[in-house]
Amino acid sequence: MTSQHASFLATQTVANVLEAKQKDTPLIDIHVTSTVEKVFETLLSNDILSVPVYRIFNNVKDYVAIIDTYDLLSSMEEHGFDADTVPKPTTEFLNMPVAILVGMTTNSSKLWTCQADMPLIRLIELFTKHHVHRILVLDTIPIRTDDNDDIDEALESMPRQQPKGRLVSQTDVIRFLLEHNHQLGSVLDLQADHVAGHALKYAAEYLDEKSQQQLKQQPASITIQSQAWIALQKMSTTRASSVAIVDANDALVAEMSAADLRGLNPDRFQDLTRPVMVYLKTSQGGLHRPLSCRAEFSLGQILSGVVRSHAHRSWLVDEEERPVGCITLSDILSVFLE
Repeated sequence: MTSQHASFLATQTVANVLEAKQKDTPLIDIHVTSTVEKVFETLLSNDILSVPVYRIFNNVKDYVAIIDTYDLLSSMEEHGFDADTVPKPTTEFLNMPVAILVGMTTNSSKLWTCQADMPLIRLIELFTKHHVHRILVLDTIPIRTDDNDDIDEALESMPRQQPKGRLVSQTDVIRFLLEHNHQLGSVLDLQADHVAGHALKYAAEYLDEKSQQQLKQQPASITIQSQAWIALQKMSTTRASSVAIVDANDALVAEMSAADLRGLNPDRFQDLTRPVMVYLKTSQGGLHRPLSCRAEFSLGQILSGVVRSHAHRSWLVDEEERPVGCITLSDILSVFLE
């Protein structure tokens, strides 16, 4: 017997999600010759976590990748930055063209695109089974003709039309599901401890089984005395999307993710060597308590909390407020595949 949420999802497409978005802003993108520093600035000034990268091909924009803060974090490490590095090498890195990032990391090695008529269930599969966070929705998928001179000549006489694109994200789908919670049925009654780490079952492509179990049993965390860069290093080594920051009693007090790199420039790189709480207060303009939940919370409550708080995760905590799990947007979406 088909579940209520499966029946609902079977009738929905990407277009339904896009129509439900609260704002329809023009797509923000950057050219492949833009600098890495420009990427940091673009993410911060537009309050976004990723940006499509394009080249000019046949006189129109040809999108080649989507760069996000996790790509930047990985690339920083590859270019030798660590907690003891002096500013000079990182300044050189920031002045490099963003083209060097394309294909260097897992997220940017393939550009995921779709059209608006793609089934919503397929979109959720991409977000969970393929570890994709954002997909570029195009009105038409451009045909590349690099190796076909005859077609190139024929196209020269045709009018050039810029492809119209919009980004659809995990957050967009989460918000859409909450708006239609009355059509999702009993899946929303699942408890938080069942949802935490749920998407890790699809992580075999980028995470070994031992690492999967470690993340599911104990989320990545650091103490409030640790340097900010240590949090970023821990995310990189554990492949966690964020790190919990705990006090002397191991209670959750803050969180840090690669999103906190937005706006980084040569003058601010040294800030990463400061205590993590100082770095967060400086970069965020204050400290904000992360979203958390208890084991008995329902999936419906988690959905509501994530959307209301504009959060990308909810920390599962015990009676002493100690983090014992992390519920990511991928975890939430993966539940709807069952």
